[in-house]
Amino acid sequence: MPLEPPWTPASRQWLKEQLARGCSRREIADILFQQGFSIEFVRGKMGDAYPHEIVRSTEPLQPPPILRNPPKNLRKVDTDKLDLYVLEDFLSPRLCDQVAALLRHHLKPSPVAGKVTDAEYRTSRTCYLGQLRSPVAASVTQRICKTLGISPEYAESAQAQNYEVGQQFKAHRDYFDFNSPYQQNGPEYGNRTWTFMVYLNEGMGGGGTKFHAIDQTFEPRKGRALFWNNLYPDRRPNPDTKHSGEPVTSGSKMIITVWFREYGAGKMFLD
Repeated sequence: MPLEPPWTPASRQWLKEQLARGCSRREIADILFQQGFSIEFVRGKMGDAYPHEIVRSTEPLQPPPILRNPPKNLRKVDTDKLDLYVLEDFLSPRLCDQVAALLRHHLKPSPVAGKVTDAEYRTSRTCYLGQLRSPVAASVTQRICKTLGISPEYAESAQAQNYEVGQQFKAHRDYFDFNSPYQQNGPEYGNRTWTFMVYLNEGMGGGGTKFHAIDQTFEPRKGRALFWNNLYPDRRPNPDTKHSGEPVTSGSKMIITVWFREYGAGKMFLD
């Protein structure tokens, strides 16, 4: 059994502060999972604050509230292969700049789930926004959840990625293949449902997001969000969600990503 990472006084203080602030218990647990702590360890440290009341439904997945009362700046991509949407002007240029400035100081090589033999498969750098003590980062996550209408208890901790010239994320799918290694909290929270991605800048060369089943590439536009469902309504993974972050040929690209899960504490939807 692999050893747990060190649990330091700073770790204890961070956990205490997050709980005192009333942060999402689901997100707190997810951040600890991302740092390499096991489910059993996190349960022990969080105690009664651990989100035990996980709701595991077998009912068909329902569309989130945003799709029941869509705003004018929302567009559904015309395809029957996947549920894919474009939301223009999700973030203001000013907030995009604030988040971009924040993430530049906290970038690490992006992780890859499972065994990958291609060194060029994912070459971006990642900032774990949920781990930062930043009201700006917290407000973006809250806005994403509120916009979709999905409870934060069903959301993974927000991440941001930075792509420089030549960097990319080759064709992949966001859902987990449960026959191969995946995040430790997979059994607890099920598979990934919706992916919500926001472009923080524009004007770079390349860097589009390509969906291969429909042969369509979406260009980065500052403040624009893309979101899509990785599963069919019956909760089977949808292979047509295969997509890639195309190589950047000039400038750089910055995005925010939040993934949502099948299961969480309490009701899935905020309405």
